[in-house]
Amino acid sequence: MPSKLSLLKENSQIRKRMLIGSVGLTLIVISIFSYLGSDMLLNLESRLAQRTFNGQLSGIARVLNEYPELVHASLPQAESESAPTFLLPVQRDLVVLLVGNQTVFRSPTNAPSLPLDINFIKRSPLGFTSISNVPVFISKQWSDQHKQYVTAVWLAKSQHIATREVINHLTLTAILTFMIAVWAAVIISVLVTRRFEKANRLLQKMALVDALTHLPNRNALLNSVRVTGNSGALFFIDLDRFKEVNDEMGHDVGDSLLIAFAKRLTQIAGDNVRVYRNRSDEFVLWHPDLAQSNANEWAFSLLYQCRNALSMPDYTFEVGCTIGVACFPEHGKNISMLLKNAEHAMHRAKQLRLGIEIYNDAHEYGSGLQVALRSQLYHALQQRQFHLYYQPKVRMDSQEMTGVEAIVRWHHPDEGMLLPASFIDLVEQSGIIHSFTRYTVEEAVNQIKIWQKQGFDVPVSVNLSAYNLLDDAFIGFIADLLAKTGVSPSLLEFELTESATMVDIDVSKKMIKTFKEMGIKTSIDDFGTGMSSFAYLRELDIHTVKLDRSFVKNIHQIEKDERIVEGIVALCRSLSINIIAEGVETARQAEILQGLDCQFAQGFLFGKPVPSGLVHSLLPSMKSLATQPV
Repeated sequence: MPSKLSLLKENSQIRKRMLIGSVGLTLIVISIFSYLGSDMLLNLESRLAQRTFNGQLSGIARVLNEYPELVHASLPQAESESAPTFLLPVQRDLVVLLVGNQTVFRSPTNAPSLPLDINFIKRSPLGFTSISNVPVFISKQWSDQHKQYVTAVWLAKSQHIATREVINHLTLTAILTFMIAVWAAVIISVLVTRRFEKANRLLQKMALVDALTHLPNRNALLNSVRVTGNSGALFFIDLDRFKEVNDEMGHDVGDSLLIAFAKRLTQIAGDNVRVYRNRSDEFVLWHPDLAQSNANEWAFSLLYQCRNALSMPDYTFEVGCTIGVACFPEHGKNISMLLKNAEHAMHRAKQLRLGIEIYNDAHEYGSGLQVALRSQLYHALQQRQFHLYYQPKVRMDSQEMTGVEAIVRWHHPDEGMLLPASFIDLVEQSGIIHSFTRYTVEEAVNQIKIWQKQGFDVPVSVNLSAYNLLDDAFIGFIADLLAKTGVSPSLLEFELTESATMVDIDVSKKMIKTFKEMGIKTSIDDFGTGMSSFAYLRELDIHTVKLDRSFVKNIHQIEKDERIVEGIVALCRSLSINIIAEGVETARQAEILQGLDCQFAQGFLFGKPVPSGLVHSLLPSMKSLATQPV
């Protein structure tokens, strides 16, 4: 966005270029017209003079033809100072008049300085010429009466005098025209420049001011705020659930809400704090004197004041918002860095439903890594950088392995080994979730086939995403894969999280029913973490429940956790649903779980996730797993 100084310089340059252009164009036009005008004038005057001299000679010849005696009467007066009477009208320009070889008249005024003998005159060309650098016009005409030519020599000085007069007038006219053009150019340039300046001011206002709320916009924030001093805080505010207002009540109501909220922010901010509209339902406050130690308190005060009901002509809204805070100089040395970091903090606060979050470098590193990983997912899948690790499930009383869970690891070329928590959400948000799931299922089924060739039937459970339940082609893919490999469906199990099953309960019921008809087991992973956990036991025809590790972690210390686990185990037993405890890490936890009749477990106590080659050492201790419950 150009600054005001650059706009002023540009206006000055426009004015200067217009003035120079106008003056230059005027000079070119004057020069062209002067050149063409003088040339046309000379040609015109030459033709007029030629016609005049020839006409005068014709008149003299006609008089001499009618009165031949005038020739003889004029001969004695040829050198006299006075011209014959019939030559008086033309004597001003006439130099000499000849009839044949006889001089009828020789002007005492025009002729003395010219060498005008008869032979010289006859040799000279007709028309305009010069004699001794004196311009003259020589013309002749045949006389039938005298049977010879009548020749006249005229002085052509008057032509050049007239030409000079006209050129002088043209020059004066050109000078006056030039001066008028310069003044006109100055006036026009001033008027046009003023219009440019007005248009520039309007464009500047449009570029720096939000049209809806009339607050300074993002451009104004980035171009006008100069971070100075020792402190300052930037607050990034995002309205909660604003999209629902637009969708349910219309954009007019949404716009009115934004206008009312902008006015409230302006009132809260006061004179020292500047308010900007970033975009859509996002606003920014810049407090130039607020230290980081006071930023949290100020942000909470702002949050509570923003939540007060907004009264509008037809509606009243209780507006919630989320605020991210970045402080100078701790979180950025310039306004663009502070804005970026405050926005990151706001998104984290919204994700965790904190209301307020002050920027933290550690959180930002995670965000930066996720951005990088998201852009590398497709390439990683193509290069087969995702590998399956297998964690054993055991029967605690006999310590026998009853199956394994396939857990994905990303062998990243730069970041090393990445756990699922680092990238699974990114996979689900990307466009490769279906390809990713097919890849993991195919890898797991192929591994089952390898173990079968070694003489072991090892059940393998694979995690599915909610998006896979909405994939109409997934069932066909599984059926084709099992048919191609010859693997028994009873050795394959799909684990679904609670959130996945509740995306569409009818779709989940249909898919789980289809899996069961195919002979594939289904389990609910992380059971107990959702708000409707027990509803799944009623709605879904599942085979196994995997008790979330949060109930196991402190079961040996918190009696309430033990009672909850006891109730869940009893309920599952009564519904003929198997139950596996996740996250078992100590012998005491395993002992309590066995006392609560939870016989199956999975956790670091029994084995960490390992590559398929390391699972091989556990296989000889397995029984015929195809008939064992998992």
